[in-house]
Amino acid sequence: MVIDITGLSSTTQAANSRAKVSDQPAAESKVQKAPESEIASSGVSLSDAAQAVQKSAEQLVEEGISVNEEKVAELKAAIDDGSYQIDYESTARNLFQLESLLD
Repeated sequence: MVIDITGLSSTTQAANSRAKVSDQPAAESKVQKAPESEIASSGVSLSDAAQAVQKSAEQLVEEGISVNEEKVAELKAAIDDGSYQIDYESTARNLFQLESLLD
C-alpha cells in the first residue's frame, strides 16, 4: 500500500521525476568514441584467444566431431527441472586447462 504524503498522484510524481532526470545534462563519458564513418569501415577484429577458439572449433568440425544432441537434451532437461548440479572445482580446473592451451 502506498501512502501519498505530497498530495500528488503517482502519475504526476512519475512525470515530474522523469522531467527532472531528462532536464539534467548527460554525464561526459571518459571513453572516446570513434567517428561513425570510422566504425563502419573498421570491421570486426577478434582477439588472439578468440581466434584460437574459433580455429579449434573449425578443426573439430573438419574432423567430423559433432554435437551429441542426446546429451544436450539431457542437460537442458536437468537445467529446466532444477536437478542440474554444477561441479565448481571441475569447472575451474577445466578453465585453467583451457587457458593453458591458449598460451
